[in-house]
Amino acid sequence: MRQRIMSHVTVLVVLSVLLTYLAASLVLYHKYRGDMQADVIKEAEYIRYALENVGEEYLAKDLGQLTTSRITVLNSQGEKVYDSNPEKDQENYGEMEEIQEAQDQGTGQALRFSGMLSHQTFYYAVQLENGDILRVGKTGDSIFRTMVSSFPLLGLIMVLILALGFLYMNYQTKKLIEPINSLDLEKPLKNVVYEELRPLLKRVDQQNRQIASHVEELKQAERVRREFSANVSHELKTPLMSISGYAEIMKNGMVRQEDVPEFAARIYDEAARLTSLVQDIIELSKLDEKEGELPLEMVDLYELVQDVCRNLALPAGKKNISVKVEGSPAKIRGIRHVLYEMFYNLVDNAVKYNREGGWIKVSLDPGENGPVFTVEDNGIGIAREEQDRIFERFYRVDKSHSRKTGGTGLGLSIVKHGAALHQAEIRLESRLGEGTKIRIFFKEPEKHPEG
Repeated sequence: MRQRIMSHVTVLVVLSVLLTYLAASLVLYHKYRGDMQADVIKEAEYIRYALENVGEEYLAKDLGQLTTSRITVLNSQGEKVYDSNPEKDQENYGEMEEIQEAQDQGTGQALRFSGMLSHQTFYYAVQLENGDILRVGKTGDSIFRTMVSSFPLLGLIMVLILALGFLYMNYQTKKLIEPINSLDLEKPLKNVVYEELRPLLKRVDQQNRQIASHVEELKQAERVRREFSANVSHELKTPLMSISGYAEIMKNGMVRQEDVPEFAARIYDEAARLTSLVQDIIELSKLDEKEGELPLEMVDLYELVQDVCRNLALPAGKKNISVKVEGSPAKIRGIRHVLYEMFYNLVDNAVKYNREGGWIKVSLDPGENGPVFTVEDNGIGIAREEQDRIFERFYRVDKSHSRKTGGTGLGLSIVKHGAALHQAEIRLESRLGEGTKIRIFFKEPEKHPEG
C-alpha cells in the first residue's frame, strides 16, 4: 500500500510541476510579448513624431546605439533610406507583410521567428506624412527557447519537490496506516478510526460472531457425540451382559429343567431389546446424514396413521387400552419410512406409558397451514421440569418403567429429527398423572403441475 501511494504521489508531483511550468511559461510569454509589442509601437510613434517635426536630421548615425530596436526608413518606392543596423540588410522590403499593410492601411505589424524558432522579432511599420515608411523591429527569445533554457531550473525544483513530497508522504503514510495495523480484529467495532472502514469492520465482526457460534456448535456437537457414545456403550452392554449371564448359567447346567423356558424367555426379551436398540441407532444415524440423499415422495399421512394403529392394536389390547383414530386423508411431500417411524414411536409411547384400561386418541386434521398429527392419552404424564429434555437421546423420564417396557430412549429423538427433516413443528402438553398430548404441525405441500 505504501509503495502504491508513493508511486501515485510521484506521478501527481511530476504532472503538477510540468503543468504548472507550462501554464506559467505561457502566461509570462504572452505578457512579455504584449509588453514588447507595446514598447515597439510606442517607440515607433516617438520616432515618427520626431521625423515629421524635426526632419531627417533626427536619423543620426548613432541612433541605433541608443536603442536595441532596429529602425528602418523606406521611401515611397520601397527603397531603403535609413537602417540603424545595416549589417542585417534585407532585400525585397516591399514583399514584407508589415510594409504592405502600412502602405495600404497606414500601419502594419508582423511577428517572425528565426534560428530554428529560438528567436522571434516583432515588426511595426507606420506611414509618414511624406509617404515614407518607418519600421521598428525588436528581437527577443521565443517561448521555446525560454522553456528550454529553464529546464535545469525546472529539474532542480522537481527534485526538491519530490524529495520533500517523499518525506512528507512517508510520514503521512505511516500515520495513516498505523491505526489500521493496530486494529483489534477480535473487537473491530470498539474503536473505528476511519468511518470508511466501518462496513468492512462490521463484516469482520459478523464473521467473528459466526465463527464463535460455529465453534460453540462444534463443542456442543462434540459433547453430544461423547454422551451418545457413552450411552450407546452402556445401553448395548446391559442387554449383552444379561444374555451372556443367562446363557452361561444354562451352559453350566445350573438351571433346573423346568426353569429353562423362563431363562430362554429372558434371553429372548434381552435380544429383542438389543435388536430394537440397534434399529433405533441405525435409524437415528440415517437422519443425521444429508437430507438431500433421502428420497422425497407424496405421502398420505392418514394412511400411515391407520397402518401404525393397526400394528399397535395387539400391544394396546394386552393392556386393555382403547385406540381411537380420527381425521381425513392429507398428503405432504416427505420420506415415507421416516414419517412412519415418527408416528409409530409416538403411538407406541402412548401405549407403553399408559395405565391399564386407558385410552389413546390419534387424529389427523387438515389444519389452516398444513396437516396436524395429534396423539393424546391419559397415561402417566410428564413432569414440567422433564418436558424440555424428553427429546434428547437416551433420556428417560421413568428409567425403571422404560427398562420394563423395553424403551431405548431414542424414540422421541427420532421424532425430533424426523420433524426437523420435514420442517415440521412439535408441540407438547402434559401433566404428571393426567396424560400427554403431542402435536406435529406440517407445512402445506408444494403444488406441482400435473403431467
